[in-house]
Amino acid sequence: MTSVLLLVKVSWRNVWRNPRGTLLTALALGLGLALLLISLGLLDGGHEQTIASAVRFGPGDVVIQAKGFQDSGSQELLLAARVVSRVDAFLQTAPMKRVLLGVSPRLLATGLLSSAANSAGVTLVGVIPREERAVSLIPQRMVEGTYLSDDNPSGIVIGAAVADKLEVKVGSKVVLMTQAVRQPGAKVKGVTGGEMQSTLLRVNGIFRTGIQAMDANVIHLPLPVAQTLLGVPDNQVTQVALLLRREGDSLMVAQGLRQQLAGAPVEVLTWRESMPMLAQILGLDHAFNYVMNGVVLAMVGLGILNTILMRVLERRYEFGVCKALGLRPVQLALMIIGESLALTAISLAFGLALGLSVEHYFATAGLNLRLLFRTGLPPALVVDPMLYSRLSLERIVSSVSIVFIVATVISFYPALKAARTELPDALKVL
Repeated sequence: MTSVLLLVKVSWRNVWRNPRGTLLTALALGLGLALLLISLGLLDGGHEQTIASAVRFGPGDVVIQAKGFQDSGSQELLLAARVVSRVDAFLQTAPMKRVLLGVSPRLLATGLLSSAANSAGVTLVGVIPREERAVSLIPQRMVEGTYLSDDNPSGIVIGAAVADKLEVKVGSKVVLMTQAVRQPGAKVKGVTGGEMQSTLLRVNGIFRTGIQAMDANVIHLPLPVAQTLLGVPDNQVTQVALLLRREGDSLMVAQGLRQQLAGAPVEVLTWRESMPMLAQILGLDHAFNYVMNGVVLAMVGLGILNTILMRVLERRYEFGVCKALGLRPVQLALMIIGESLALTAISLAFGLALGLSVEHYFATAGLNLRLLFRTGLPPALVVDPMLYSRLSLERIVSSVSIVFIVATVISFYPALKAARTELPDALKVL
């Protein structure tokens, strides 16, 4: 025990025999760890914001819809009234109320929107305005007019690209034409399935999301109007979109709904299943980031290897004297490993201080993406231009642990070189 403590003391003193070199090395290695932490924080924050925007522009964290709708998109696939009732009952339970942020039933169909100047094919989304405000970001992206309200049953909101094509503005009248849903049986609300139906609506507002497919295609109208136009009963919708307080609860909620609706012809999908392309893009981004982090770790490891190896090669005479005085090869190796661990500890402390300070700034003030574009943000950018860092404790622990392990493993080679010091050659003085 005494010999080990002595080796630790000697190793610590050896580190500070060249304080300038030690500090420069710690600075370089600390910067590597700091960059690793900053990049991980911005990556996780960017992914979190991307997912939050995508689910609120799309089907939510969890979506319940008729079986087969994900693949076919047929407007005739509707949720049965009893399914909607079972979903409502399940969502009223105490566990669901704790994780649920919003619920919005929607009726989806395709149609033709016409004005006096032009016409455009659109995807109509029938919504309950109050419920949709809690789930969707479209009510927050109004550039003209206001979003739907229960007081205006004939109002409609359209994308900016649709408005440009139809040459309409807030207050203009438009005609929406679509095909009634084919229902098993005769007529529903006096509408025969398959017939073309039309209604006169007034533009209540214009939104711009930055997503061309939405701005040039999507329109929102009150759910009762859409149900009447399509000949759909009041208690039937295409899907029910759920927004959760935490995205991480989506799988748990989906599994609970699947058990609740077992046997019913429905599909309950998380956002990863309803938007598989987004999940794949985020997976590729993660993979690329891991490659870049591997490059940073390799640079950190090579820096430690270069520093320790140069110290070993410069101290051959010292090691020869130590061996001549009776120091065993294992003790020499432990001394070098101790020096490496001491240098790594100093570097980690500096890297943590710098990395967490910068990360805290980006987490509170954010990184303004506008600074990266001289001519303004690209129109396809749908996330908030302020990117906020989100660095979890698990990320910090894993990053520090990996850097420490890499440094420890790399120090074995210089330690082996020191342990193999040969006495006759090492004691020669040039």
